[in-house]
Amino acid sequence: GGNVSAAHRIALQLAAGERSGLERLWPGLPMDHWGLDEAARAALLLAVADLPADDFHVLARQAYELGDSREQESWLRALWLLPRSERFADEAIDACRTNIKPLFEAIACENPYPSRYFPELNFNQMVLKCLFMGIELSRIIGLEQRLNRDLSEMADDYASEREAAGRSVPADIWLVLAPYAGAEALARVYRFGRDPEPRHRYHAAVGLGLRGDPAQRPRMEDLLKQERDPKVISALQASLTRIAAREGNAG
Repeated sequence: GGNVSAAHRIALQLAAGERSGLERLWPGLPMDHWGLDEAARAALLLAVADLPADDFHVLARQAYELGDSREQESWLRALWLLPRSERFADEAIDACRTNIKPLFEAIACENPYPSRYFPELNFNQMVLKCLFMGIELSRIIGLEQRLNRDLSEMADDYASEREAAGRSVPADIWLVLAPYAGAEALARVYRFGRDPEPRHRYHAAVGLGLRGDPAQRPRMEDLLKQERDPKVISALQASLTRIAAREGNAG
């Protein structure tokens, strides 16, 4: 069981050889946030992965449904490693409805599963929930590959609601809002690109780079001329370089 002792919170600390071995098996395996107990549970599931597919599916689902919250966290973190893991999409999507932050983070953060297997609507809802819960969007693996117009509009609606209520807007919202923003939403991105808070300016700069629109170059260069923060300057330069590369490829 997952409640035996506080020992289950021990972080997984891999030696260099162990890390490189796992990297060969599963390139990009994000294990820096795993606990020792989570790795052990993943190993137990993988040990029976050669069962007939339907038998394994039933067994793996039971391991999730009958587990306590920590065991469910472990299962969600390991989900993308399981054979035919797309068969567990319903459980993963359902887990995003939880209000238990560590359980939500187990599927949403440092986990390739949602970007690989979630339908667009469910992926977008997960991203918005990260914004609601104050979870950094940089923790979502594969976010850039899943950016879409509906997500941009949902993020803009959320920013509008926050501003109308006189509440702060998450600084990293521009990562998902800027790439497909319409004219009015884009004006908001540039307004926050001049915000006193450097984190807003930084994420606005990165978001504009993800947009990759050559038409934005003059306005981005204006931001760069006014910027004094080294990190934001670097982000704007990187985004302008990205746009130039895209123009080169288009040519």
